[in-house]
Amino acid sequence: MMSSTTVVICTFNRPGPLRRAVETARQQVLGAGRIAEVLVVDNAPDANARDAMRDLARVPGLPLRYLSVPKPNISHARNAGVAACDSDFVAFLDDDEWCEPGWLDALIGTAESTGADLVFGAVLPEFPGGTPPWDPSGRSYERKMALPSGSRIGIDHDARVSGRWIGTGNSLLRRATCLAGGAPFDPELGACGGEDYDLFVRLYEAGRAFHWCGEAVVHELVPADRTDTGYMRLRTYRTGQQWATITIRRSARPAWETARIGFRAAVQLALVTGLWGWSRLRRAPDARVRELKMAEVAGKLVWWTLERGTR
Repeated sequence: MMSSTTVVICTFNRPGPLRRAVETARQQVLGAGRIAEVLVVDNAPDANARDAMRDLARVPGLPLRYLSVPKPNISHARNAGVAACDSDFVAFLDDDEWCEPGWLDALIGTAESTGADLVFGAVLPEFPGGTPPWDPSGRSYERKMALPSGSRIGIDHDARVSGRWIGTGNSLLRRATCLAGGAPFDPELGACGGEDYDLFVRLYEAGRAFHWCGEAVVHELVPADRTDTGYMRLRTYRTGQQWATITIRRSARPAWETARIGFRAAVQLALVTGLWGWSRLRRAPDARVRELKMAEVAGKLVWWTLERGTR
């Protein structure tokens, strides 16, 4: 039986990295009984990726389609991409990622062999300017699980193992069970972040099966300005806000959930601050990592201040 997959790449003003993402996606070789295409969704108001995609479409590879969605908001772009698909599976690749050979076939193979509704693969950082001195291993930027491919995972498994939440970059979703009907990504969250995690929480609560595929590897470009601790503090602070916002929104008792999160975050902040202070006194290398954890917990305390600007 033939299975079909659409690789959706949403982009916003990243012509260089986008080209690499599209080229590596179109070079994927699939096993027998599998077909695929690549769909680029351009979220820039001036549709600045159109000409480059027209040129790339002339190069041999998987079929390439282009869709302009000029209203800025990552949820609008992703929803439009999903609506333009009629394939069995939808794979998501970020426009600053590039995939290794065998990436797509590994994702599809895991979904077919396990019956998974969602499959997630590894995201490995690429630092053109070198790894940050506060994290020489780059572990804070990677998504990698020491699990056999096909392992079933939970909604929070990635955060416990690698410090990062699961995201759409390098994921495969079964369209019939995960993306059928309406707009799956919330535009309100798309304006501030967390729209993908919100979808995953809803799918997990609905009993969808999440699985891991270690052979499906993509690399993510991390420019120098994203290795700065100021940027990372802001990112982890917003991650805390997003997590609390989504958790409270999904709760049957939001007032109780708000109090519970606030109490736990206050206790965590006191503990992490103490550990951070001890690390600073010893000049331990983990001081910066603890500082980022402080920012994340602080975000949970003031989740209601999450900005709803365009993204």
